Amino acid sequence: MKIREALATDAQSIADIHTTSWRNNYQNTLTAQYLSNVVPIERNEVWKNRLEAPQANQYVAVAERADEVIGCVCAYVGENSRWGSYLDNLHIRKAYQSMGIGKALLIDAAKWCHQREPNKGMCLLVNQDNVKAQAFYNSLGARNAENGVWNAPDGSAVPTYWFAWDKIGTLTENG
Repeated sequence: MKIREALATDAQSIADIHTTSWRNNYQNTLTAQYLSNVVPIERNEVWKNRLEAPQANQYVAVAERADEVIGCVCAYVGENSRWGSYLDNLHIRKAYQSMGIGKALLIDAAKWCHQREPNKGMCLLVNQDNVKAQAFYNSLGARNAENGVWNAPDGSAVPTYWFAWDKIGTLTENG
């Protein structure tokens, strides 16, 4: 497996992974119509825009195996005034989950953010019903910092938790 910074040509592969991840994990959160009809088009546009015109504080990387994109991570350094960098996306193709790829991508993004803001932390939103993700982030030293809400693109308000690492260095040391 190889981790590398994402290219504009990776947009479709990332969008496919993101779409499948949402369909697998958000069946009880987002509407079926939205997941079926809107998500593929919307995620394609999101990733096309992110990779063709990246924000200055954005980092996107992919994990590859045999020239196939099998996972992705997207983080924004300094995006959260309270905890520092914001982990916006971490998705792995289902066949490759529980193989350390998510951890490797997360640590890669954390290192990138740490180089730019070494005295800050990192945070993300995790849906309250996504117990598997909560266990994953806890195992890497994140703490469930507080309740939150994700105003999802389908118009729903999804109960979440803010998970945070107070110092990004704590996370990068796991790599």
